[in-house]
Amino acid sequence: MMFIGSKHCAHCGAAAAQATAAELSVLKCPRCRVDMASITLGSVALRECEKCLGLWVEVAAFEKICADREEQSAVLGIAAPAPAHQASADMARVSYAPCPQCHQLMNRINFAHCSGVIVDVCRGHGTWFDRDELSGIVQFIRSGGMEVARKKEKIEIEFERQQLRTEQIAAASRPNVLRRLDSDADRLNGLSAAGGLLKLLIG
Repeated sequence: MMFIGSKHCAHCGAAAAQATAAELSVLKCPRCRVDMASITLGSVALRECEKCLGLWVEVAAFEKICADREEQSAVLGIAAPAPAHQASADMARVSYAPCPQCHQLMNRINFAHCSGVIVDVCRGHGTWFDRDELSGIVQFIRSGGMEVARKKEKIEIEFERQQLRTEQIAAASRPNVLRRLDSDADRLNGLSAAGGLLKLLIG
């Protein structure tokens, strides 16, 4: 929240941004089923539902927001906190939304696996953000969340590599054990056959 006329947020320093109209094809909001407005935020074009204030951001646009600090500032500059009762109601009701472009149900994922912000993703087309989820992700990125997520991912990859190495060593030692067992069995069979032949000769 900022005072009217303020150019920057006193809390985070983000520049005050105003969404302007953009020329994009009309798509339906996956929640409200009404036409979304095309807007430009910073230099990124996206779609907004004027009823639920959700945002549809296509793949390339979201990548730009994640990588560009100025675009992040633009997102934070228009963010406004949702009322507490609305947030709790949204958390209690979980529903899968269809992609506005291909109409297939999107996957719900925890952004970066540790942000705590659950978003709806269509891998081929884009991401749906319910009210204030995009600003939550931007705050997560700016607080160093992506670096934490990368470190966590590296630790998990290294753990999986160690497990794979252990399994490969165990698998490599199995043929030797089997060969030893086979040679022991052959030796016993040979001794048994020699004993039978000796009995036959003595008898």
